[in-house]
Amino acid sequence: MKGRNKILTALLFSLVTVIFVRCTEEEPIDETLLSELNIFVQAVASQDGAEGGKSVKFDITLVDDSEKSVINETGTTLSATATFSGTATADDFSSEFIETVSIADGASSTTVELEVLDDSIEEGEETITLTLSAASLGTIEIASATAKVMDNDGDEEEEEEENPTSTVADISILASKFYHSDGVTVTFDDTWVTITSKDLPDHKSMYYSANDPLYEDYSEPNNQDFKKNPGSIGEQNLVFKLPRYPAEASSHAATPMGPMGVTINSVALFNQNAAGDDDIFEELNTFDQYEGHPAGTTYHYHTEPVWLTQHRTGADNEAFIGFLLDGFPVYGTHENGVEVFSKDDGGILDDYHGHFGATDDFPNGIYHYHITVDYPWINEDGFYGTAGTVSK
Repeated sequence: MKGRNKILTALLFSLVTVIFVRCTEEEPIDETLLSELNIFVQAVASQDGAEGGKSVKFDITLVDDSEKSVINETGTTLSATATFSGTATADDFSSEFIETVSIADGASSTTVELEVLDDSIEEGEETITLTLSAASLGTIEIASATAKVMDNDGDEEEEEEENPTSTVADISILASKFYHSDGVTVTFDDTWVTITSKDLPDHKSMYYSANDPLYEDYSEPNNQDFKKNPGSIGEQNLVFKLPRYPAEASSHAATPMGPMGVTINSVALFNQNAAGDDDIFEELNTFDQYEGHPAGTTYHYHTEPVWLTQHRTGADNEAFIGFLLDGFPVYGTHENGVEVFSKDDGGILDDYHGHFGATDDFPNGIYHYHITVDYPWINEDGFYGTAGTVSK
């Protein structure tokens, strides 16, 4: 299974050994616990490295079979043997290659970081692969991930700019943030992140059928023009295929009518335009209490998804809320505690309603979009990157 190669057998053997040792010293083995173990190891190259100060980083995470992060609750540290291979060697790093990767009791992940040695040898682009396995066990499936190592020697025109506007970033590290597991699943391979969505919001709406537990009547007392549109929420099968390593497009395409992205609670994102001869500012009068409405049976947001930025338990107006089709992430209305504005309102966002900068998920920077309270809300002049596909 590409992108989340499993070492289930190895981990099960490790856990059984750990529990056996602990239980023989303290109490009999809980056979029910052993039979319910269902844990995998996910290895992701979360940051490519470069000479001049950019380290290689690998994120190692315990997940279940639906790729949700799980916590080590065995009472002891879980370990796996680490080996490194690739065209980059130990001589290319100032950090020593470790032999063991460990996840402490009560933790769900760890990070392996290798500092790149800045030498004067022209080497070109190289790769380094981290492979995890378990010692003294038979044939097992392994977890591995590969990162790139960039050289800064050679022609000056090939050197990285002091103020970059793009960087290699792996968006698969955000898969676990798609929390609404009844409505959305995320898988990935070496090239693509695939998000399959039922497009069923986990919040209440007047657009659910009256017998649905999430149905809630709604009226807007401060808007005399408020009205319900004739659509209703229906289960979809939207399959979004996004580039795992998004990059700026040489030609920026316009966003389509219909789904142009997807949120962490399964809801489709639409652009700032209304279909046909409709006026988007008239359509605003049909949005429910969480600023969404259906087109036919396809529920979607055109504007700020306030359920995710304001109302849901743990909502955060700066946090990651989803992707557009080009694979670049969408964040909330604020950054570093300050509200973000579009270029037309004198803000920091560019023609595509985004900018390059650090986020909590990508501290070394990534191009990303922002929601703004005012028009055009999510996107302006098209995709910054090359769009993937969406199918029904």
